[in-house]
Amino acid sequence: MSKESFNFLDYIGCVVEVSDEDGAVLSIQIKKEHLQHLGYIHGGVISTLADNTGWFVLEPHLKLGQTAMTQELTLNYLRPGKGKNLKAVGKLIKLGKTMGFVNVEVFCDDVLICTSSSHLAILNTK
Repeated sequence: MSKESFNFLDYIGCVVEVSDEDGAVLSIQIKKEHLQHLGYIHGGVISTLADNTGWFVLEPHLKLGQTAMTQELTLNYLRPGKGKNLKAVGKLIKLGKTMGFVNVEVFCDDVLICTSSSHLAILNTK
């Protein structure tokens, strides 16, 4: 997939560190624009990172002419995030013909702040 396809991730400063058959790691260097009114990392930034990490976990397992879209995303916020770096680590739990199930852990400066699980529908693009 071309870099132009990830305009939103570029906009929020998200970096894909790893995306292979073993899983995915995405990160964001925190800026003031990522914070909510109390100075903590906005939950929307955390959920966006978790959601996109799920897609990058599944992507190496897709066949030519396939893509995936999140059908369900469950987030468990464990503590507020306040720090310099967010990192999401995802792994594939189950892969079927039309669905994938993924778990992601989100860390702020190496402290676990959120877990997520998601079901992604596998779609044919042609």
